[in-house]
Amino acid sequence: MKKTEYQKLLAEAKKISITSVMDDQGMDYIDMRNFAQGIEHDSLMIDKRKNHFYWNSQIEDGKVVSGDVIDFVTVFFDKSHMETLNYLTQESHDKLAKTTLDVTPKEQFSYYFQHDNQLNEVRDYLVNERKLSGILVDALHEKKFLHQDKYKQAIFAWSDTGKAVGATIIGTEVNWSKYPKYGRFKGIAKNSASNYGFNVILGTPDKLYIFESPIDLLSYWTMNPDLSNSMLAAMDGLKEQSVYKFINQMYLSKGSLPHEGIYLGVDNDHAGHRFFDNLSKLSYVINETGQEIHFKKLIPHDLDIPKENIPIYQEAADSFHVDWRAIAAIHKALTNFNAEGKTANAWNIDHYFSGDTFDLVLESKKVAEQLSTIETTTEEYDFQKLFRVDEGVNPIELHGLHQKVSSYYEDYRNLGYHPTDFLIKDWNDLDRCQ
Repeated sequence: MKKTEYQKLLAEAKKISITSVMDDQGMDYIDMRNFAQGIEHDSLMIDKRKNHFYWNSQIEDGKVVSGDVIDFVTVFFDKSHMETLNYLTQESHDKLAKTTLDVTPKEQFSYYFQHDNQLNEVRDYLVNERKLSGILVDALHEKKFLHQDKYKQAIFAWSDTGKAVGATIIGTEVNWSKYPKYGRFKGIAKNSASNYGFNVILGTPDKLYIFESPIDLLSYWTMNPDLSNSMLAAMDGLKEQSVYKFINQMYLSKGSLPHEGIYLGVDNDHAGHRFFDNLSKLSYVINETGQEIHFKKLIPHDLDIPKENIPIYQEAADSFHVDWRAIAAIHKALTNFNAEGKTANAWNIDHYFSGDTFDLVLESKKVAEQLSTIETTTEEYDFQKLFRVDEGVNPIELHGLHQKVSSYYEDYRNLGYHPTDFLIKDWNDLDRCQ
């Protein structure tokens, strides 16, 4: 085959949409607006806008297995390169659809901030208001990770193997009428790298710590000043793809992977718990060694229980001779004690303690009665019988929720619990309470 013919064939093959290949091959997936997620391989994500896939549970040469439609066919259907081109352009020509989205390349990030000559406004905000370590703030400024611009904003520079690729911006000016959500400006610099964020590498990292914001990252570091051989990274929100990018960046910059675990220091709210639940379903494997990389929960004050709830749980438990901590564990696992009954689990189970009109007393008694029917031995329960499969939940996935309830119950029994008047939301809340 001549070179021009091959290049034409390659170009035509790349136009075929990955989801149409999945349809042709009988691969089930959940179809979303701009993305699709595999069902058999639930860590498989397809970005339909870019016609690109990410098999997030598989790491090869330090990188998440990913690629275009040609790579997709060769990875999942064991075809050679030429067999793949033939399949995409000839064999199934009538069955496969071309992608219709024209993706304009994103403009490259250019660092456009004009720095102030000093750090006084930013330092005052971070140290005196957010209670971060002054030594840490000064060190980050000296290493050019943190700046104050001419508008007195804190600029957290994003680095990717030594190159500036974006920035998080936090204003020091308080203006609730102008910024009603936070009281001050918060944003991401124009053209910042997608699914990335502020990050710092200490030594040769074997652990990865993930947070929702740079402030939470620095709060955790302030409380744990002896951290070493770690990468700390902020997603600026909850972005699963960011986690994989940070793993990749760790490998490219230091030649290492988080063998000791990936610690998710997300917020102690419904969104943070759902995010952890989703990642806890997955297993991440380094193909060269077969080693699994596990996600570990680092949610602040995760064993807190609202003080006012405890006597209600206890009264319900006494009525049916069950352990009140099991009732609390179910409430925690399902809604994170949300007063409005908002689900805080990735399986969207809302059988108990859910809905904005739920009655805590009645729900606690209902759960206590159910527990009395699934008790196996004293204070031991078969939580697998707690939720019905006929509620439209995959029984395999439901196993994850059973484990979540069991885990909280065991923690309350073995590690203890902390009655509290208010729930700590994030690491900065905890830092400022110290």
